[in-house]
Amino acid sequence: MKHFSILFLLAGLLAACAEQTPEERAALMLKEARYALHHHLWNEARDTILSLRHNCPTAIEARRQAILLLDSIEMNAAADSLRLATGEEWKRLNVKKQFFERKLQEDMKKRD
Repeated sequence: MKHFSILFLLAGLLAACAEQTPEERAALMLKEARYALHHHLWNEARDTILSLRHNCPTAIEARRQAILLLDSIEMNAAADSLRLATGEEWKRLNVKKQFFERKLQEDMKKRD
């Protein structure tokens, strides 16, 4: 009987996970992308955002947040690359970083 109860509980948990709304799934993906950003895992963070956009097309609020998060990812990735760059590569990456800084500021103004 004890094993049956455990199996029943596990089945209930799996069913609950499967019934997540698109917003709930997207919120989890945003959390994963923020974690990757925090740990300087730029490609993983980008891939998570792209997956969110593909797999949760109706999660409108999460997609809005994902736009801002993707800008932050790009800006931080460019800033990180600046440390190793020299000459023309440094100039190109600095322009990219400045672009995403301005874009992020504009997106934040529109959001508020």
